[in-house]
Amino acid sequence: RDASQNEELVKKYMSGKDLFVHADVHGASVVIVKGQTEKMDEVAQFAASYSGAWRSGHFSAAVYSALPSQVSKTPESGEFISRGSFIVRGDRTWYRNVPLAVGIGLMLEPGAAVIGGPPLAIRGKTTAYLELRPGQYEPNDVAKKVLRTLKQNVTGEEEKALKGILNTEQVAAFVPPGGSDIAGSS
Repeated sequence: RDASQNEELVKKYMSGKDLFVHADVHGASVVIVKGQTEKMDEVAQFAASYSGAWRSGHFSAAVYSALPSQVSKTPESGEFISRGSFIVRGDRTWYRNVPLAVGIGLMLEPGAAVIGGPPLAIRGKTTAYLELRPGQYEPNDVAKKVLRTLKQNVTGEEEKALKGILNTEQVAAFVPPGGSDIAGSS
């Protein structure tokens, strides 16, 4: 979520067979794919949705991936690199016009949790689900609306049992920075 976390992710967690993924906008978080995945569309959507593109009100963004060997903190002579930034050299794999969207839902099995991320990744795992798109409502207001909707899909007894899980803080953790609209629910 910030420059120091970007640096920590790369330094501590990225290794030779991983993928470095980044939205092509200022203020984007680093996403590291550990090993192989066939879900790069979901990875790209995650990187795009949790980038500065959402805050700027865009509805899509370009995302690229690169190998760890292409990522460096060492600038060329005469260049400057700011904290949390990286230099990526060589060819990148591009994902263009990636739609910005985040799903947030209540998962009950195998364990109860509020989950969020790319809509396709979480929709089938939840009993109640909402999809967000860039829009006009402040993150905290959106989190409260999402929470109300999720609570409508559980009984009063279930809501009491889920008190530590089904709360504004848990929901807000998945709301992207910037304005949002609720695009749909199930």
